[in-house]
Amino acid sequence: MRQFIVPSLIVGGLATSVTVSAAESVGLEEITVTATRRSEKLQDVATSATVFSSAELTELHVLEPRDIAEQTPGLLTKYGPNGLATVGFYMRGVGINDFTGTVDPSVGVYVDEVFQPTPDMLNFAVYDMERVEVLRGPQGTLYGRNSTAGAVNFLTARPTKDPEGFVRVGYGSYKTGTLTGAVSGPLTDTLLGRLSVNLINSDSNSSYAYNRETGNKLGKIDSLALRGQLLWMPTDNFKLRLMYNYGDSTSEQPLLMHVGTRTVGNVGTICPAVIAGHIDEKTCTDFVGYQDLDNNPYHGAAGLDPTLKLNSNDLTLTAEWDFGGATLTAITGYADFSKRQSQDIDATPFVVADNRTWNDVENFSQEIRVTSDDSVRFPWIIGMNYAKTDVDWFQTIDLSAIAIPTSNGATQSTESWAVFGQVTFPIAEKWELIGGLRYTDETRDWTGATFVGTFKNLKEAYASGAPRLSQLPLPATDPNAGGPLDFPTSVSKNKLDFQAVVKYKPTEDAMLYASVSEAFRSGGYSSAVIFSQSALEPYEAEVLTAYEIGAKLSLADNRVRLNGAAFFYDFQGLQANFVRATEASARLQNAGDAEIQGLEVSLDWLPTAALSISAGISLLDSEIVKTDVVLPPLDGGPEATIKGNEIPNAPQFTFNGRARYTVPVGETLETSLQLDCNYVDSHYLEPNNREYLAEDGYFIANARVSLRSQDSPWQVAAWVRNLTDEEYRSSAQDLALALGFSEIVMGMPRTWGVEFEYRFGNK
Repeated sequence: MRQFIVPSLIVGGLATSVTVSAAESVGLEEITVTATRRSEKLQDVATSATVFSSAELTELHVLEPRDIAEQTPGLLTKYGPNGLATVGFYMRGVGINDFTGTVDPSVGVYVDEVFQPTPDMLNFAVYDMERVEVLRGPQGTLYGRNSTAGAVNFLTARPTKDPEGFVRVGYGSYKTGTLTGAVSGPLTDTLLGRLSVNLINSDSNSSYAYNRETGNKLGKIDSLALRGQLLWMPTDNFKLRLMYNYGDSTSEQPLLMHVGTRTVGNVGTICPAVIAGHIDEKTCTDFVGYQDLDNNPYHGAAGLDPTLKLNSNDLTLTAEWDFGGATLTAITGYADFSKRQSQDIDATPFVVADNRTWNDVENFSQEIRVTSDDSVRFPWIIGMNYAKTDVDWFQTIDLSAIAIPTSNGATQSTESWAVFGQVTFPIAEKWELIGGLRYTDETRDWTGATFVGTFKNLKEAYASGAPRLSQLPLPATDPNAGGPLDFPTSVSKNKLDFQAVVKYKPTEDAMLYASVSEAFRSGGYSSAVIFSQSALEPYEAEVLTAYEIGAKLSLADNRVRLNGAAFFYDFQGLQANFVRATEASARLQNAGDAEIQGLEVSLDWLPTAALSISAGISLLDSEIVKTDVVLPPLDGGPEATIKGNEIPNAPQFTFNGRARYTVPVGETLETSLQLDCNYVDSHYLEPNNREYLAEDGYFIANARVSLRSQDSPWQVAAWVRNLTDEEYRSSAQDLALALGFSEIVMGMPRTWGVEFEYRFGNK
């Protein structure tokens, strides 16, 4: 394993470099979170965490889950390899880059404590939130399925006892109009309600993405999100909250960036530029001889215009009963989700990889837990969690110009139940020991096939009698039935996960901790197009054991918060989507065992009442230390394993910073200027570590200026994101050896907007 020296003196250096005026009494606002399933001060929680308030989410222009990564040390969010339809979260390098609908995310994403079971469901609108909590490291002993890398909790704004609300309207780049608002208050003496809405609409003919083949700019967005809540409080010790979320979005998607990987005049060989580690469309082509020569990564000549339609209906019922000394909480969640997507994967006028995808998800979950109050000597939590997720996934990939048209689909049912508990033992005046256990039993049933030809759904494909390139289960008449290629159609995993934390508080303003924890993510079957039965072998579960030490300090009369954590991960069975050797398809499989180590430091500083500063850094080192994956090099040399490769989407260094300055304007107004930025170091986008697809590193700067009345009923604001119009790569897929091209998903260019907001009721 490659080693690097952990610069632990950073914490002390930052602390001693901060100076503030002792004459001012202003301090940082205290942050209370429910990250450990009980209400605690953030500085007392023995885990590395970042929290965003409702106001911060607005000021940072957070519109969807991926936006929070820009100001979260150790977190990277990416689009999926096939475009903007899926979102990948990577916490300390741990994540999943699959584009199919049958995989669970490695980072557990929750909306009001309900797990979102597929990356396709992580495009929801972020609006009218109370706060967002980001927890780094395995969270398996307290959270639902598969929180291997960490957990992100989106907590919506609750109904209020007093009438209040707001409306915010905006207009911005590409003729984009927005409307966000909420109204809240009492309906009866015991019943409260809240209604929230978010609308986005942009023009089809105004966009940064242009398809030369169809002559269309691809900018249409027509999105509606609604949330209704009822909160019933018949007594002081019981409350019941019912929440309904509706989402509907139709959009035109940006084109993928075409990457030719074959030599002009000799498509049987890999292009020398690609072998050298860079893209050159002048000397490189694909199997059909196409080259994209306009040097604009957002323009192309695709045979079809990419589109995306998402629809969701979610219900959450939360009951809380305080029966003296402990609280019973029951959370019931139901989600009905669908996705319809079209995408030209090769981004050429030819039918090389024209793709259409259908994904329908139905998810039910039930959690019941009992939490002691803080009056007991040994605070404890005990509970159970049950979840059932049914997925109906289907896609077509038309390869007619170079091979055959294919369709592939699967139905998958995942059933998981778990029991968990956690207890805190005061072992001395300033010492605590926290222990947690979680037993999980999870079963995944999968049936599916890859067919020759294109069809509308899995039922039609089966009925057609078309030849099948792979299938589970094998028909009894198949010559491989009962043989080594007749894989089971069900995988099960039961496992006991644990967490142990030692916590030390030498003073009220300092906390130190050391922890060891473990979590797992189940195995399963790849739902990508599979050209051979052997490639359909199920992948195994991945298991992550994490060791972490950390410190949380409040300094200078609570004007400075300085938090840091160092960690080491033993990561067994890393799952990733990539092409193995000369297989024609990218599929989800085990890449091997990896080791990850790193350091994070975050700083919040309030030098004056008018100026606030936040900053964070993340240092990361990752390596695949054991693997059986063999990969032919691009230059035709001998095959070698990917041992020694970095894991994808794990930059060695990232930095985020934010400064906000507020000054009065006259006697009744005040203006605020906010600048924020993040830098992401160079990193690989897939496990094969292809240099020509790697991201070289990028710096994104954003700005916001606002003017409001000092009693806060209204404000106007203008914002710009990606001020310098930085071009950067979000994800990529290595298909050079198999299909003669590769693909890249680009990040967003510069955007701008203006907003007007009015609030009524409580300020």
